[in-house]
Amino acid sequence: MIAFVICLAAFVSVYIAGRRSLSAGVGLALGFGYLYGFIRANYPQPAGYFIFDASLAGLYLAILTRKRSPLERRKMRQIAPWVLIMTAWPMALAVLPLQDAMIQLVGLRGQVFFLPFLLIGAMLDDNELRKLAFWLAVLNIIAFAFAGGEYVLGIARFLPRNAATAVIYASKDVATSGGDFAYRIPSTFVNPAGYGGVMVLSLPILVGAWARVEERTWNRVLFAVSIAAAVLGVFVCASRSQAVLLIVLAIVVSLSFRVRLTAYLAWAVIAAAVGWLVVTSPRLQRFTTLQDTSYVQVRLRGSVNEGFLEEAENYPLGNGLGGGGTSIPYFLQDRLVNPQIIENEYARIMTELGIPGLAIWLAFIFWVFTRAAPRRSDPWFIGRRLAYVATLMFLAQGVIGLGLLTWIPGTAMLMLLIGWIAVPNRLRVAVADPWAPSIIRSDFIRSRVGT
Repeated sequence: MIAFVICLAAFVSVYIAGRRSLSAGVGLALGFGYLYGFIRANYPQPAGYFIFDASLAGLYLAILTRKRSPLERRKMRQIAPWVLIMTAWPMALAVLPLQDAMIQLVGLRGQVFFLPFLLIGAMLDDNELRKLAFWLAVLNIIAFAFAGGEYVLGIARFLPRNAATAVIYASKDVATSGGDFAYRIPSTFVNPAGYGGVMVLSLPILVGAWARVEERTWNRVLFAVSIAAAVLGVFVCASRSQAVLLIVLAIVVSLSFRVRLTAYLAWAVIAAAVGWLVVTSPRLQRFTTLQDTSYVQVRLRGSVNEGFLEEAENYPLGNGLGGGGTSIPYFLQDRLVNPQIIENEYARIMTELGIPGLAIWLAFIFWVFTRAAPRRSDPWFIGRRLAYVATLMFLAQGVIGLGLLTWIPGTAMLMLLIGWIAVPNRLRVAVADPWAPSIIRSDFIRSRVGT
């Protein structure tokens, strides 16, 4: 009952926030996504699995019913055909009775429910991005506060042991200074890797806001604190893959020449402080096990090669939505028919959507990353560059794991960043003029045209 009430509150509150502004709706919806693992663990009821879905339903309804500017509509049209194609194909396959109807529904949700964030990312302008950065800053600090409590007091104080937390309690493999092993830290998320991944995905917008020339000093302090919290969160969660992504993004920031000298100094202070904490705490050093190249080779061989071509031959149109590795709630798993699972996100897409579905996704990825590079005159140049690198690395990481496109709230954030970088920051927009039939104005993306 409590989980159902939370679902209802999520839907209503996000709808109201989304009607007020795009950033408020997105920020609040992501807030429910940040807390999803914590709520689901403490209220392990079937309705608890739909809290984030309810918040997104409220957000989508708010966006559909709010008035959009001509420029927002023009930006959406840049990416809308891809969203329609990637939605239409799974819906067409959903009518085939290859799996139980409930499994098909969960699989359909996993394939299409987060795609509208591509449109949301395309609509974001400078003002909305700044507001969203404040939301992410506060959420990251709250998440790190929970992570700190779990680090000191133990995760059992926050996340009781049950079916919803089985993955968390199976990850006791972090070496400590005393020679024992400790749990990886999940904060308020479903699993530790999900926590670290969300922290990495928040960095493009946070660093972009922090590096803006026009930003106020106190705002920069808030962004700097949230960036430090995100970076520490990656090491606390002890996910090796997220640590690698973080290191790459740190190098990209360090080589971005538009950053001011004071920003370089602040970045150096953050890096030095985090580096000192990591070096002095063995519990934050799990990523160093990547030096074992044989493990990496085995992981790649198992995810990329084993069974991929065989699955393509056996299931050219897929094994049914939900039958290829989409995360199915424990109370529905007995309905699965002939599940086929390879630890590879693109194999999951192929096994559920068939070869045509995989081809659509690969064509979309190719289209996104062959678009124009970020303009150096863009005040969000560094943020866009980081988003470009981060999304590319996450999509590449999909070949060695599952859940990239069904991850709460990481998939929504990933789609938002992809939509943001896929649409140019400058568009040539026809604007009505009282003294002429029409004029063509080139300007930075704004929420209104001609203001």
